[in-house]
Amino acid sequence: MSLQLEAIIPTSNGAFLIRDVSADTVEAQRPASEAARIPGSRGGRMFGAAGPVLLIRCAHQYGRPSLRITTGSGPAEPEWQREAVVALSAPTGRICLDAGDNDVPSLFAEVALAGGPGIYPVEIWHAGRQEMRAQAAQVQATTLYASTADTMAAWRGLDGLERYLLRIASAPQREHPARRRRLGRDVHEVAAWPQSVDRSVDGTVREAIADVVS
Repeated sequence: MSLQLEAIIPTSNGAFLIRDVSADTVEAQRPASEAARIPGSRGGRMFGAAGPVLLIRCAHQYGRPSLRITTGSGPAEPEWQREAVVALSAPTGRICLDAGDNDVPSLFAEVALAGGPGIYPVEIWHAGRQEMRAQAAQVQATTLYASTADTMAAWRGLDGLERYLLRIASAPQREHPARRRRLGRDVHEVAAWPQSVDRSVDGTVREAIADVVS
């Protein structure tokens, strides 16, 4: 059975997670946050993947992007830019969208993978990130002295401008796929989920996401 799910989604301070339904603690999500960091930089990568969690950083913290999840592979429409292929571990065979304290569309609340439990290659594609940054700057400038209602309406006018396409393999595979940067800039294996992490870590989902957007 193929997947074809799409909706405009909320984010937690500009980030969202695709994760196995069992990875619902900060402890489980922290490795993906760390994977998105760039050492020595206040910024970070667009994504971070580790074990059962994939974290996506959007172009702006107030954005509400469109998310499409499908199965299969192959070229996408010309407007999409392929960012990477990562490995997502799904020990339960069920994944979900996580946007911190925000309610997510019901179609992303729990997605059963037809291949069952396993490690799945996931292609990350995106479109509209530059346009979102440009439009966000314009909204910030034009709503500086606007009412709260007008400001919110301006931001909601950008809903769906930024888009993400996640293509999940139809069946799991054991090996983690290599991530190849465009134009051959670098090639590296996506790190497997650490078998041991700091057990003292505690908190909420929002705190885990905040690690990478702060």
